[in-house]
Amino acid sequence: MSINEVIMSASGACKLIDSLHSYCFSSRQSKSQVCCLREQVEKKNGELKQLRQKISRSDSQVRKLKEKLDELKRINFPFLNNLLSQDCETAQLNPVIEPLSWMLGTWLSDPPGDGTFPSMKPFQYLEEVHISHVGQPMLNFSFNAFHPDTKKPMHRECGFIRIQPDTNKVAFISAQNTGLVEVEEGEVNGQELSIASNSVARISFAKKPHVEQITRKFRLNSEGKLEQTVSMSTTTQPMTQHLHITYKKVIP
Repeated sequence: MSINEVIMSASGACKLIDSLHSYCFSSRQSKSQVCCLREQVEKKNGELKQLRQKISRSDSQVRKLKEKLDELKRINFPFLNNLLSQDCETAQLNPVIEPLSWMLGTWLSDPPGDGTFPSMKPFQYLEEVHISHVGQPMLNFSFNAFHPDTKKPMHRECGFIRIQPDTNKVAFISAQNTGLVEVEEGEVNGQELSIASNSVARISFAKKPHVEQITRKFRLNSEGKLEQTVSMSTTTQPMTQHLHITYKKVIP
């Protein structure tokens, strides 16, 4: 029950008590009416007592939840502590992945991306990209594409970007909702990353034609926007550009 309901109930009880006093001092009211009012007051008092008990139980439950949260915060799980703490600081960037720091942030397609391939009709898509880190020597990423008109979910992809320490060699590990899993490797030079698949695996019932190789290029352009170009070859088509999209950063 809400506090407002408690107040309303208390107000109703007070009004009944006032009425009872009025009736008691009026010779024109019958004893039966006074008894009826007493019963109503007693009923309201009973309801108020029940409401107070419920509020007391709710307060007790809230206290127990707070105690549980405090207990979880005391456990030495850094990631969990970060989730529970509202004023936690961002994890310090691991120096190993400093060469890829220009990719960090949340990015939105601007304008919509373009897709094409000999075996399909040209299309456009919106995409939201999250590239983050938790202090480990790698980046975490997710790519979420949507239909530009219906906003229906389309392609999904997530994984990690690693860099070999003291080199510019990069590995891009990806799992896609199409049933494709791949490892791409290449090099980062300044604010440009070029990679190509060296391992492609797929589910046993993947749709044909099968992807055989993928290449990607990420770069930060002069306007501070992130560009991605994806090319691929399949069992029926040679290496051909498939996607091109530009993103603007919306969250650092």
